[in-house]
Amino acid sequence: MHSVRAISFVVVAALAGLGGASLAVPAAAAGGASSATSTTTPTTFGLGDGVALIGDSVKVSNLGALNKYLQAGPTAGTPTARVDAAAKTVTLTVDDPTTGNTATLTMAWPARVGSWGLNPTGAEAEGKVSLTRRANDSACTFSQGILTVYRAEASPTGEVAALSADVGGSCAKVGSTTTVGALVRIGDSEPSRQLAIPRATPLTYSAGALAGTVITHEVTVTNAGARPWKVTDMAIASRSTSVPSFRIVPEGNRCSGLTLASGETCTVQVTTTATTSSINEYLLAGGDQFGGFVVPLSLEGYAPVEPPTAVTAAAGRLSATVSWQPPSVLPRDGYRVYDVTGGARTLLTSAPPSATSMVAPGAGPRQLALVAANGRFAESPDAVVDVPAVASELVANDWYGFSAGFDTGRADVTPRALGVERVDLDPSRTRWVTTGRSDVSVCSVATEQCIGVPGTMTTSAADAPLEAVWLPDGTVAFLRGDPSSESSRAVWVVRTDGSGLRRIAAIAEGHDLAATPSATEVVVHSSEGFGRLVRVNVTSGAITTVPGTDWVDDFTVTTRGQLVVQSRDDKSLTNGARTTTLMNLDGSAARRLALPVGDNREVTFDQTGTQLAFARYTGDWQATLWVAAADGSQARQVSTTSRGWIDLEWSVGDRLAPSASVTVPAYTARSATVAIGATDGDDAAGSLVRKCRLDAATTWTTCGPTLALSALAAGTHTLRAQVTDAGGLQSAVVTKSWVVDAAAPTTALSAPASVQTTPTMTLTWAGIDTGGSGLASYDVRARTAPTSAGLGAYQYPTSWQKRTTRTLPLTLSKGYQYCFSVRSRDRAGNVGAWSAERCTTMPLDDRSLTASMGWTRGTSSSYLFSTYSKTMRTGAQLTRTSVSARRISLVATTCSTCGSVDVYHAGVKLGRVSLYSSTTKVRQVKSLPLQSVTRKGTVAVRSTSTRPVYIDALAVTH
Repeated sequence: MHSVRAISFVVVAALAGLGGASLAVPAAAAGGASSATSTTTPTTFGLGDGVALIGDSVKVSNLGALNKYLQAGPTAGTPTARVDAAAKTVTLTVDDPTTGNTATLTMAWPARVGSWGLNPTGAEAEGKVSLTRRANDSACTFSQGILTVYRAEASPTGEVAALSADVGGSCAKVGSTTTVGALVRIGDSEPSRQLAIPRATPLTYSAGALAGTVITHEVTVTNAGARPWKVTDMAIASRSTSVPSFRIVPEGNRCSGLTLASGETCTVQVTTTATTSSINEYLLAGGDQFGGFVVPLSLEGYAPVEPPTAVTAAAGRLSATVSWQPPSVLPRDGYRVYDVTGGARTLLTSAPPSATSMVAPGAGPRQLALVAANGRFAESPDAVVDVPAVASELVANDWYGFSAGFDTGRADVTPRALGVERVDLDPSRTRWVTTGRSDVSVCSVATEQCIGVPGTMTTSAADAPLEAVWLPDGTVAFLRGDPSSESSRAVWVVRTDGSGLRRIAAIAEGHDLAATPSATEVVVHSSEGFGRLVRVNVTSGAITTVPGTDWVDDFTVTTRGQLVVQSRDDKSLTNGARTTTLMNLDGSAARRLALPVGDNREVTFDQTGTQLAFARYTGDWQATLWVAAADGSQARQVSTTSRGWIDLEWSVGDRLAPSASVTVPAYTARSATVAIGATDGDDAAGSLVRKCRLDAATTWTTCGPTLALSALAAGTHTLRAQVTDAGGLQSAVVTKSWVVDAAAPTTALSAPASVQTTPTMTLTWAGIDTGGSGLASYDVRARTAPTSAGLGAYQYPTSWQKRTTRTLPLTLSKGYQYCFSVRSRDRAGNVGAWSAERCTTMPLDDRSLTASMGWTRGTSSSYLFSTYSKTMRTGAQLTRTSVSARRISLVATTCSTCGSVDVYHAGVKLGRVSLYSSTTKVRQVKSLPLQSVTRKGTVAVRSTSTRPVYIDALAVTH
């Protein structure tokens, strides 16, 4: 069984071999040679309450001059321990973060206390100890020596609880006579057994110098352990000669014979004179407690190197092209360019011996130094050139694939040759995308090094990538098809890692491609309308024709989402004057640009939209490059270099930071929609990334143009928003607070008269909002019933909704009952419940009743609807058939001489109504008792005497 326990400890392993062959060998297979017999998986655990040292016992004076070298050392680090219960061993492993060395020690476990002779073939398990010195090396086993174990205690699970032991002897491989030893202290605090840990600074020395130069170097030795360490002696050794070139400066040796206390240092100086060859030697240090170490010394001497001549640097926005004439003898290692601005010296790039130019990444202003190199240090004197800053560069291709950059800030600039063609600049302004190779490639603007996008490689003549553009979100759109035929082409999209590759839409004879700033569409030149433009949705593939773009010769799209189109004035000519028009993506708001009259092509706006560039043609394949203001005025020539320039592209740094805004009502309900605005003066809208934080949140989260929030607690909330553009520039953090009103308002509807006695009425109500936002509007609904049926469904007339007053004037229909309810809406958008229903009836006019003999019809404005029916005959009646109701009411006149009537419904007498009053009153409502059931049938109103009866109207309640 193999087990693990975490016991933190430090192992320092000076594993440098001293002798004809190095003893530094890599770690053996985990668990040692015996682990193959284990039936369970070994487990590793850390050790932490001790220290160990594994190193060489070095006596420099006893070694021959050709046999004085070490691999490296010493080694230190936090080890792990691996117990192999089946093999009864423990392996300690150390990865030294200072030297990079790895070492392991394998011994018997649990070990017995005592002293044991080392013998790999002996009977005692403690006599078998092995070391490894480097990764991937085999173990060396001690052939002789002594192992002394002071403490060896295992935990209940067999792990290392304590281990204190010394081992020393011969662990030589073929050709080596090194004596090594190991001192292990885990769980042992005995002061007399503390360890010393020597360290050298620097670990190695490597330099170069012109032949004849005297070099002196100082090494600092530090005792990083707890016990004093004595430096016995120091020497220089070489693998190739018995007389080393380096020597120790006698007066500079402040270490030999010195005992260093814990943390104490000493120094030693070495010196030599550079020759025309390389020197590789070693500074050796011997000491007690197996603490010997080595410092490799390397010096590359060289003869003078002839420099290149006629060095120039053509500046670009993020790089410079350095050119030169080679020396009479080509350098062995080629050429190097350093940035030496301000006295610094940073290697930027290199080129082979046959080169005469290279691209040095980085923006100006700066100083560059070109050297010829015959080795790592063998370099010619610097050829220094000044590189100015280039804020804006115009990149163009010619018909033959030659690409060049032009500094638009200078007059009559010489073009800078580029190594990429047909490029489009990404939103971050640091990468090109091109189809100039056999695939879609992404290229660094600074280095012009390109990487192909997986899945876009040409596999046949029918699927070659033809043109590629960046979408503002960092996706690439490209046309794919047969370069020799425009009949079968399609728009594709892909991410730069090859994911998301898909075909969007087929475009017959499609050519020329431009992205819209929203990142949702591309514009393509199609075969329709003699060269009409179409917009292609990159998600759905939907194709939309752009009106007014027939006979377009060329076009681009600005970062503000406008089309720039050029058309020949005379369509029958290949060359000749052209008109440039700026329009919206839907073809609207078209206007001409005021460019100089002529054959102006390839009109392209910069990212800010404040200036444009164009190629001004004077003949076949002959054009110069110009820039102008956004309206086409103030045109000026950038360069007199005349070629067939096409595919113009601005390379401009990200200068303007974006702006953010947050829009939300002062009050919202528990759900709210917040608008996050993002604008940028020189970036497409689709490239801007919004981040939001709500209330006490400390982490920014990505959000879109709108942020939908729900389940908000009542009270004040604060949203913070920030916008980042593709170049990394950020807006200020914008903060907006609002109040969540979580309480819905309530509404009380005033009760109208149960029976109306005038043709019009006004509905009134009152609302209450306790949430704080205040009342905003009201909705009114109603259900109605005619005399012959019950109440119907609710109706919501448009003019009754979202009313801002608390009244509603109404003109009701005769013979209908109306039941109203109202609800309120507060300014936060909370909508309250509908109020309790309130009902009223507009009566049927007396003219809607059938009169028997004895009734007289009269008119007077004093009566409802200006009519009445009068009788003075006993038994005279008014009737209405098919009445459905629970209560019948009469509108009648009362007076001192008036009689009474009996009211019947569906054959049932409801009661007698007296119309007596001491004074005459019109429009009096007389209601019969509310019935327990709804009856349907004829209503009869019958006079009971010869006294006068005046009936104005009949009202029905359901």
